[in-house]
Amino acid sequence: MAAVNTPSTLVSRLKEVYPSGPSNLIPNSTELQKRLKFRNDIGHGEHVRFDVQLTHEHGFSVGQGSITLNGAIAQETAKATVEGYSVILQSRVSYDLVTRAKTDKRAFVQFTSSKFIPMVDSFQKRCEIYDIGYSRQSLGKVVTNTSGALVISPNTWCAALWAGSKGTILEAFTTVAGTTQHDGDLTISAVDIANKTVTVTGTSTAVVADDLLFYKGHAATGPYGIMDIAVNAGTLYNISAVTYELWKSQSYDVGTSALTLGKILEAAAKAAEFGAEDLTCLCPIKAFQGLVSDESALREYGANYSAAKGENGFEKLTFHGANGAIEVVPYRFIKDGEAILFPERWTYRCGSQDVTNQIGKDGDIVFDLESTSDKEMRMFTDFTVFCERPAEIVLMTRSDSLGLDA
Repeated sequence: MAAVNTPSTLVSRLKEVYPSGPSNLIPNSTELQKRLKFRNDIGHGEHVRFDVQLTHEHGFSVGQGSITLNGAIAQETAKATVEGYSVILQSRVSYDLVTRAKTDKRAFVQFTSSKFIPMVDSFQKRCEIYDIGYSRQSLGKVVTNTSGALVISPNTWCAALWAGSKGTILEAFTTVAGTTQHDGDLTISAVDIANKTVTVTGTSTAVVADDLLFYKGHAATGPYGIMDIAVNAGTLYNISAVTYELWKSQSYDVGTSALTLGKILEAAAKAAEFGAEDLTCLCPIKAFQGLVSDESALREYGANYSAAKGENGFEKLTFHGANGAIEVVPYRFIKDGEAILFPERWTYRCGSQDVTNQIGKDGDIVFDLESTSDKEMRMFTDFTVFCERPAEIVLMTRSDSLGLDA
């Protein structure tokens, strides 16, 4: 019987073939980092103080003839005290890994490439989550816990936030303030996007419904984001939202049905009452798809209509209301049950340092560890998000526990 050479019999003669570089499957976005500019012109030492006018002068008198004046009533001002929060990412590699990846011939990418250790991508994603404000406001709310399989409520679920999170350490608290913790470190072992489930290892028996999940060490600390400003009902940046209505953001109840352009207009009207002009609206991608469907149905085809090629839909929507222009942006890192309007012109990041891998005159933050044959690399930033006009922010949520697309 004739013998046939096959790939399995001559496997030693064949080479493995790979593409030119690694495929990064993790969804990423820098939408807010692009929109919220880092204000290098107000980089601070101890902190930055903003002079904020919170009331008008009220010493008016009226009448005819000789008028007895009521007396002066002075405006009220306050100093907003803004401080950045340091964010540091550590990565370690062994010496032999560094030497084996010196050239493209030995590895998919060189060690010096940002793709080898994806610190930049990791840092960008985490900072994006800080910008939106889910560092302090929690990553999601638990519905059930079955032997460490934590089901997250539909309105607090965000698929892109959890994707690629295997290995992340979480903590569970009963409130945003982080007053009571249930169990200790919870390490993510699996993420089930379809079923909105995050499975954790470690003791998690005390984690119950309504518990809030945070990155380890992040509850009630870290940079303030847009959501932190939107929900503030106390003192933020040294000014009280209870005392001064212009320091308190607005809320809008979407009801128990999907988000519509009409509801966005109604929410924007709340901001317009406080002087808002152009606004940016961040909404979940699935909710945005519904808005696009509504807008597409209203579209009239003009002179550029082609019978050979149908093209419709929108990547972003801009329409006008009482406030002015409203740009609706599909945003990957917002929870399914939330949308937010904010004055982009008056909102920015400030602190002592934008994202960097260099500190001082010595250059890169790369050093040899003292007791092991490893190198450590770090990335760093020091910032927080500040809005000069918080009353022009409107947080939109549903009355029930579903997403804005349902």
